[in-house]
Amino acid sequence: MASRTEEARYVSGALSNRDRLAASVWRSAAPGRQGRRCAMKVTFVLPGASRVPAGGPRMVLRYANALAADGWPVTVVMPADAGGGSPWQRVMRRGRYWLWLCTRGFTPRRWMEIHPRVQLRWVPDLGPRRAPVADAVIATAVRTAEAVANWPSCAGQKFYFVQGYETWDFPAARVEDSWRLPLRKLAVSRWLCDLIAAAGEQAVHLPNGLDHEAFGLDRPPEARRDPVVLWPHHRRPQKGSADALAAATALAAIVPGLQLQAYGTEPGPRAGNLRVNYVRNPPQAVLRALYNQATVAVAPSHSEGWGLPACEALQCGCALAASDVGGHREFLQHDHNALLHAPGDVAALRENIHRLLTDAPLRLRLVRQALADMAGLRFEPAVERLKRILQEEGRP
Repeated sequence: MASRTEEARYVSGALSNRDRLAASVWRSAAPGRQGRRCAMKVTFVLPGASRVPAGGPRMVLRYANALAADGWPVTVVMPADAGGGSPWQRVMRRGRYWLWLCTRGFTPRRWMEIHPRVQLRWVPDLGPRRAPVADAVIATAVRTAEAVANWPSCAGQKFYFVQGYETWDFPAARVEDSWRLPLRKLAVSRWLCDLIAAAGEQAVHLPNGLDHEAFGLDRPPEARRDPVVLWPHHRRPQKGSADALAAATALAAIVPGLQLQAYGTEPGPRAGNLRVNYVRNPPQAVLRALYNQATVAVAPSHSEGWGLPACEALQCGCALAASDVGGHREFLQHDHNALLHAPGDVAALRENIHRLLTDAPLRLRLVRQALADMAGLRFEPAVERLKRILQEEGRP
């Protein structure tokens, strides 16, 4: 019979076929698992396909897995066209709908284990007729909130899970207008709750819990004597990848044997003569190995709703040089479990990385504290909190 640990692995996306069968047998045999009181039918709405790993969709899918594992019927809606763009772009999106419908190119099952009771629904758009009948529907981004606000009442009580201040895609006024829609707001961080309050609305704080099955310590920090620096690469300026590359370029001239590594879902960074080992679309196991090889990880974003890559690096024993932004302040303190710099301050970032590479006692002190802090960020309490909110405010 499967253990609760195996059941929890549905949430992490790490369950094998044999484990899934065993966990299914355990769920069927466990007293009270089926027909648990107040189970509800829930819809999550993503802003598009989920073909590659990304922090926001991953967190939504983890909630979907957790609810499904507890017997809740869950649907995840993903549109080919969430609105916006030129007429030609919208025509192309409709063509992509049919292509990916045939090839299943939209599915997150390419990179994450999805519970068999989670229904993935690929739709052409987010018009009202696409709304599944449910007790609650949860929008997860600006365009999804705008669409869900117009869905019929049969979609269920309407919620908006705010994971970031989406000014990289929209004007601030449009983002804040989406917060004023008649949806119950949930936010991953206190700074987002404060921003929503400044816009005249209220949000429930629903902090992220970490995936302790997928990410963890495999190589002791004491064994990491080679200078290896790792960062996530992204084309959006808001992610600060150019800051990490600039700091690494400067350090290459003064740190003997410096090894530079980056990962992401896009083509790699343009590093000139600098050698950067870049891994595109790393599977979860490969990403964990990259973290466990690195001495220092860099989280350089200029804005983060939370900052899951920083958490993952800390879980795997990296020392962290991170930007001092609202999302990072949810779990980081300067000189307590990381070294922080003002976003965009490349000189300060370079100095912090250099300190972590050359001051072993400092690095190990921060890493040990970070491991303890990350161990306290559990996913199960967040799931229970979400369930209580849905049960209290969703359709009876």
